[in-house]
Amino acid sequence: MSFREKYSRIARHYETLEKPLDRFFCPLRKKAVSFAEGRTLEVGVGVGKTLRYYPKDVELCAVDAVPEAIEIAREKARRLNLNACFEVADVEKLPFPDNSFDTVLSSFIFCTVPNPERGMREILRVLKPGGRAIFLEHTKSDSILLDYLFLLPLKLPLRLLLDDDPLRETHKLVSKHFEIEREERYYRGIVRLIVARKPSESKTFKAPSP
Repeated sequence: MSFREKYSRIARHYETLEKPLDRFFCPLRKKAVSFAEGRTLEVGVGVGKTLRYYPKDVELCAVDAVPEAIEIAREKARRLNLNACFEVADVEKLPFPDNSFDTVLSSFIFCTVPNPERGMREILRVLKPGGRAIFLEHTKSDSILLDYLFLLPLKLPLRLLLDDDPLRETHKLVSKHFEIEREERYYRGIVRLIVARKPSESKTFKAPSP
């Protein structure tokens, strides 16, 4: 069963299931959204847990690979009187032209993306040169002890339930493609907030010197 099928099954119950974590994660979602400006794309918007934090002057487009989640997010935006567009789309294959957005935001999705390298390249592609990329992500901890005693035991059940890998090093993948402006670590690095910029030239495919 794919991660889309797994999330489609729990979409209507997702907020209830994650409610115990809201006191830890929602303030971080609010802080992440505070860095968004201009035409903004949120990838993996899910059921829209970030939507209430967007200011009215942000032109928001939000995508998710799970249609059931997009419907919930769209209804939430309507109740919030938030002017936003929603599309069913995968971060690994975004339906937007190159250099389309001033900001791209990702909130707790790269632990689940099947091909994170491809997803990161797509974010880089649709972001304007100098545009801002914001990542709020679960990552491998700074503590080996936490990794072995907490995250590693969680890996198998999370993989089976949600295709979630809590030991990914998304922060290293971000630094491979973007220029890091700030990185904040929470809970010994289990959660990281990264604000970065798209360089004027690709960090991965720089032209060789003459």
